[in-house]
Amino acid sequence: MDDIVIIGGGIIGASTAYFLSKEGRKVKVIERDPTYKEASFPLSLGGFRRQFYQKENILLGKFAREFIFQIPELLKTKQNPNPTASMVPNGYLLMFGPEHAEEQYRALENHKACDAGTKNIKGEELTKIFPYINSEGIETATYTDDQSEGWIDPFLFHSALKSKAVELGAEFIKGEIKDISEINAKVIISAAGCWTKKILNDIPVVPQKHTVFRVKCPKHFPGMPLSADLTTGVYWRPEGKEYLAGSPKSTFDSS
Repeated sequence: MDDIVIIGGGIIGASTAYFLSKEGRKVKVIERDPTYKEASFPLSLGGFRRQFYQKENILLGKFAREFIFQIPELLKTKQNPNPTASMVPNGYLLMFGPEHAEEQYRALENHKACDAGTKNIKGEELTKIFPYINSEGIETATYTDDQSEGWIDPFLFHSALKSKAVELGAEFIKGEIKDISEINAKVIISAAGCWTKKILNDIPVVPQKHTVFRVKCPKHFPGMPLSADLTTGVYWRPEGKEYLAGSPKSTFDSS
């Protein structure tokens, strides 16, 4: 019988394997596609933040930031002596309309209690700090400018986590689990993401297709934070001399 088996070797599976192996547990990770070409994490914008509503998420966000800053030391291995995640600490800018402003004001109380370093401004003040933003319809906005938020290269981060987990004793094997009964282990962890329902039918997790666009604009602002207009759901950030942009309000199905 195995000690711990993790289903899925993406960013959640690899990080779980790292932290458990670090504590001396024997971990086996089963991943159906070691190239990760269809995984979710390489296609994400790689954002890390602490601007959440719940205190637990805010504190986890603070921990993540400190961990990311220490990647060169924490995830160094013989195979990968100079790990990096290509961090860009440009911050986050979240913009809210009148219908969500009160909820964000309550969230700011938790930000303050957790020393998140978040700043709050009225919508009409936006252009004083972010002159490229159209503030129409924005009631309030929160942002950071102290390198506490930003984004990373998720593929590089995953590679560093996986390499360190393997050095600590984790075993990554190629395979596809179609039924949880196939596994004989003391602990089974599902890190299958949106494919969870294929192995755990009673878990209400279903895939939703999102689309991210690469956009070229006449003007480029490399210091722009990862920005999100929560009145529309549209978000964007700089990428090289272009931008990546998308929206969680998808009209696509998972096919």
